[in-house]
Amino acid sequence: MDNPKKLRLIIIIAAVVIAAVSIGAVEYTSQTGFCNSCHEMNETYAGWQTGIHSGEHCYGCHTDEGIIAKAKVKVNGLREVYIHLTEEVNMDKVVADVPDRRCAKCHDFTGDKYKNTVPGQRIAAFHAQHKEYKFDCLTCHRTVGHTKEGFVGFIDSCKACHLAQKTASK
Repeated sequence: MDNPKKLRLIIIIAAVVIAAVSIGAVEYTSQTGFCNSCHEMNETYAGWQTGIHSGEHCYGCHTDEGIIAKAKVKVNGLREVYIHLTEEVNMDKVVADVPDRRCAKCHDFTGDKYKNTVPGQRIAAFHAQHKEYKFDCLTCHRTVGHTKEGFVGFIDSCKACHLAQKTASK
């Protein structure tokens, strides 16, 4: 075998090995358990395991669909690994971007599914009213992915409007 043929064979073998390792790495790092491989995630992961969304994959809420979105998540993951290795991470300051469109993949905000029930009508009206004020899902449901709670209760963001209304009506 002469040198050009040998070089081509080495390049082909190297490309196949790199592709196989890359595919394996993407699959391995796409497992929900991998999210817990950083110590910062222990509390968050435990909350997800016992929470209402424990049957959902992390990507369902934290990633859009498609190969481009998955590639963006992998690149961002490399950034997170760098931060994990070079800085002390304060999870209280970490805010995940979960746009409403990801919630809407599973949840019916119109109430159509339950329109013949009083609770369904109330939920639809409640969501419509809060959408008017441009509140996103996480305004009221920010803990839903990582706790047993689906609704955070009467929090400061609620009090800003609702207590002001009660005070004004007295």
